[in-house]
Amino acid sequence: MSETDNPLKMLITDFGPVFAAWLLGRPVRWARPLNVEFPAHPIQSDLLFAVEDEQGQLFLLHYEFQGRTSHRPMPYRQLEYMSQVAIREIPWPLASESPRLHSVVLYVGEGAGRGDTGVYAIAGLGNTPALRWQYQPVRLWEMTAENLLQWGQPAITALLGLTRLQQPEAELPQALRQIRTVADQMQRQRLLTAMVSLLPTEEVTQMVERLLEESETLLLDTPYLRRMRELGRQEGLREGLREGLQEGRQEGRQEGLQEGRQEGREEALREAILEAAARRFNPPVSEYQELQRQLAQIEQPDALQQILLALFDATDTAVIFTLIAEIQNESGQDS
Repeated sequence: MSETDNPLKMLITDFGPVFAAWLLGRPVRWARPLNVEFPAHPIQSDLLFAVEDEQGQLFLLHYEFQGRTSHRPMPYRQLEYMSQVAIREIPWPLASESPRLHSVVLYVGEGAGRGDTGVYAIAGLGNTPALRWQYQPVRLWEMTAENLLQWGQPAITALLGLTRLQQPEAELPQALRQIRTVADQMQRQRLLTAMVSLLPTEEVTQMVERLLEESETLLLDTPYLRRMRELGRQEGLREGLREGLQEGRQEGRQEGLQEGRQEGREEALREAILEAAARRFNPPVSEYQELQRQLAQIEQPDALQQILLALFDATDTAVIFTLIAEIQNESGQDS
């Protein structure tokens, strides 16, 4: 997975055991990612892990990521994904030592997954359901940053920007303190990159930048975040960032940095969408250029991030063009 792919997926892939223990609610010995492409089948789930807990029980932990819109009802999508995982990974006949299946949907964005209970059944004859299935909906936008920080796990703390920041002046420094406890520099770099990538607004991002030490600013020099910075900044703006971290920004330089940072984030998301679309669907040049043209007209980072999330579940580029049209219609109505 390249560094321009979905940072949430990258975070969970890099720190699989931590997230497995968090979502299963038990200590785990190990968590190993599995290939999730189903041969001769159009379905591709987001992430699948084999996990062993401390009692030696094996789990198949399946992750789905969902924004505010879904082109198919999530319960039916989950039924299909879970069925395919079971058919491929759990041998028949079922035995007591067979792996247990646990599926999680991580909802990102205000209102995503509202009302999803995760427990569903289709009635059969009498009072017995003909079909029953369940999964764990996790609405990150409903969680408070305070609740997240109480876990004391730096990898989970990196999700801070997807939760409700009630007191960012206190919560952001606490999050950085937890991440600084990670001794391994590479892991610390990944956590900082993920945390900054998932921050909700430019204002919050600047708050974090003011709290970063110079060495930590250097750790964030990854292709994903470098693209955000370089496309929106000139050398004077970079110098403004360094001086602002030490002495405080002048008003004009702060405005320029904010504008450049915003433009850089938008451009980075557009390029990530185009790269992911090219790898997944290999569209003809005319279709790629049309996607590029339509993305250039979208200037809201939240909307671009929504499109990027949708790409990992889309079956073709038509789904993406439909989503772009919906976003443009909503934007026209708002104006």
